[in-house]
Amino acid sequence: MATTFAGMTSVLGNTRRADITFHKGGQIDITARVAKALALQAGDVIDVITGNGECFLKVKHRAARLVGRHEAQVYPTSKAVKRCNNMRCHSKRLCDAVLEMCHVNDVARLHTGEMTAMGLPLITRVNNAR
Repeated sequence: MATTFAGMTSVLGNTRRADITFHKGGQIDITARVAKALALQAGDVIDVITGNGECFLKVKHRAARLVGRHEAQVYPTSKAVKRCNNMRCHSKRLCDAVLEMCHVNDVARLHTGEMTAMGLPLITRVNNAR
């Protein structure tokens, strides 16, 4: 939302960028902040846990214990750099569930809270501003 000051309007409004983005096609983009909070490594599988009006992002399986390919398995977004902390994964089912929960049709750009024992809380109020 843009704010107004004595009849003038702010162009930027909210300047905080989203921590995780869910796309209608099934692509999930994870920022380095979230990847570090969850200690994600290439091959880990993520999941969204819901209940009691809350929503948490957590690691379902660690790569060290997995064999084969899995849905929502994360990988770095760049192979050009030695250490890339931004991650990406694909899960149409996960994206559809989050988009429905957020009451949007195409893209949900979400913020996260501080890490808890349940996982990383997702703030499901959508921030679709770029």
